[in-house]
Amino acid sequence: MQEDTEAAVLKMASFIDDEKYAEPLRKDKEKLKNVVKFSSFKSMKEAAEKRVEKILSMSEEEILSSDISKGERMSFLRIRERSDASKAKNNSHIMNNIRKGIIGDWRNYFTEDQSTRMDGKFSDITKGTELVNLWKNYM
Repeated sequence: MQEDTEAAVLKMASFIDDEKYAEPLRKDKEKLKNVVKFSSFKSMKEAAEKRVEKILSMSEEEILSSDISKGERMSFLRIRERSDASKAKNNSHIMNNIRKGIIGDWRNYFTEDQSTRMDGKFSDITKGTELVNLWKNYM
């Protein structure tokens, strides 16, 4: 996906419904470029940060009385709680669930033991399939 994002988008769109989704993207390169742009890690992170800012500007009452689904209201309240807790710890980073989108960045987070265990688990689960070779250039 990182190597050729446009091709990956077209492949997914084709898988879902070639005529309905992929064909319009093939015909309209600007539309395809927008799909790639707005599905980038940078764009998603910026959108998530704006959404969190909006949530944090709302009072608890505004959230509870909004017309969004109950599940989303509860999610918003949890975000507010985490934000209040992080402010108390003098840490403003509350959107850490969207990382960087860098190939191999997991190496910065896994210990050698975790990496070895994950490789073993992956190998066991994918044994006898082509999935074993899917990421071999990145391991």
